[in-house]
Amino acid sequence: MIDMKHQIAARLHGQFDEMGFAAPGVETLREGADVSLRTLYKYFPSREAMVVGALEHRDQAYDDWIGAGPDHGADHVLHILVRLADWLSGISNSGCLFRNALSAYPDSTPVRAAVEAHKSGLRTKFRARLTHVAPDCDAGAIAHQLFILHEGLTEAARLIGPDEARTQTLHSARLILAAADIT
Repeated sequence: MIDMKHQIAARLHGQFDEMGFAAPGVETLREGADVSLRTLYKYFPSREAMVVGALEHRDQAYDDWIGAGPDHGADHVLHILVRLADWLSGISNSGCLFRNALSAYPDSTPVRAAVEAHKSGLRTKFRARLTHVAPDCDAGAIAHQLFILHEGLTEAARLIGPDEARTQTLHSARLILAAADIT
């Protein structure tokens, strides 16, 4: 069974994803978490801690979402982008929750740390997938390029739609991989 802290974090995540970070007050967050104010503050003693808890929940949920996939070739590397496009088409297309949180809390060290940990983790996942399929490639540089495409896909999906953003991002990513002889 999921423990209370994780349940609350999941509900906070849903509220911040739906309403943003500025709109919901603590009472709205408490209602959405379906707990008493005492319980909410027991696990998340400040609004900033609530934001970080929601981001940590999202990080784990996204990590689970992009896991596995094809085991070899370019498709193994591109799986992260494919799954992001699936997320943007079916789950949420409201921009990057992490960047939204950082915009709302630009001076918060804990929020910045959660955002940086998530983004660093994505680059690490790209690098690991690249090393798996092409051990001799310049995995660090290519991982950064794919990470930039990942971030751009999130924003482009809001502007041109998730399907067109997927098509263009995957085309660009395949060109990057082909230049490194990863097919």
